[in-house]
Amino acid sequence: MANTIPTTYSLGPNSYLYTEPPGVLRAQVNGVYALSVIFLFLSTVTVALRSYVRTILLKNFGVDDWLLVLTLCIFFAFSILLCVICDSLLDNIVEYAAGQVPTTFKVPQMIVAGYCLYSAATITFKLSLGYFFLKMFSHKKGFPALIWASMVLPGLLGILNIAWTAHFPCQLQSVFFAGLPSCPSFKPRTDWAVVAGVWAGVSAITDLMFGVLAFLAVRNLQMARRTKITAAALCSLGCVGGVAACVRLAFLIAVVPGISVLGQALQVSIWSVIEPGLAIMAAAVAALRPLWMKLRDPNWEPPGRPLSSGRSMRRTPEVSSFA
Repeated sequence: MANTIPTTYSLGPNSYLYTEPPGVLRAQVNGVYALSVIFLFLSTVTVALRSYVRTILLKNFGVDDWLLVLTLCIFFAFSILLCVICDSLLDNIVEYAAGQVPTTFKVPQMIVAGYCLYSAATITFKLSLGYFFLKMFSHKKGFPALIWASMVLPGLLGILNIAWTAHFPCQLQSVFFAGLPSCPSFKPRTDWAVVAGVWAGVSAITDLMFGVLAFLAVRNLQMARRTKITAAALCSLGCVGGVAACVRLAFLIAVVPGISVLGQALQVSIWSVIEPGLAIMAAAVAALRPLWMKLRDPNWEPPGRPLSSGRSMRRTPEVSSFA
């Protein structure tokens, strides 16, 4: 039995929308594969280092840290699944470039699972970042309510998006493959598109808002100017994740000329890796200052640890978060 078959879409008058040169499609698939491996490695290393800092050096492993570890686990599964999908696409790259679609449920079901994992990773990451900022801005009037709204609203929309996608899998599967045998009577659903679009838009806005909060937090810290500049650079890295979410949203809405339906879906997948990958890395690296201080001076102790006189330094929420 053939792994792929042509469809009325790939053989019809608008076949140019579903086909592209095999070399171009192969490059897009390899791009998703490479980014998945790179961000999987970098995010795992940086989160492991952050966990070491919080547990060994600071002895202050909080809710935000647990949620970041959970986010990494979900992102790990998401990245591995993307690599498996890419392998399946590369095995029949010529056929897929010609607009053919898979005959089995394997690849379409993995696409739905990957989308749900991506959505879950963004939900848990926003919760992690939200709890972090709640510690930072607990004494600032109005900020806690704004942070809670930025955690709860995208979370509820994300859960709704996952449930809607799981209930109507053909809506997402047809974004990648038009004319799937498993979706014989497929019709686009406006409600699914609205749920997915609203969630993506709100998620992108909150990503950028968290980036602004990070800059405000750095500005209020009692640090050397050079250290603040470094911290601001890390915050900028986190903001890139928000920009990635906006670019991903643009690819979902707009039609890119010269790229097939599958190729455009792969572009969305690329930004779906960049967004959480950069965000996880930025959140992890921002907490590694104590490790750097310890490497520079083995006798360095974080604020709040007992001094030789038996007294301890006062630790504010800002200092305890960034140390």
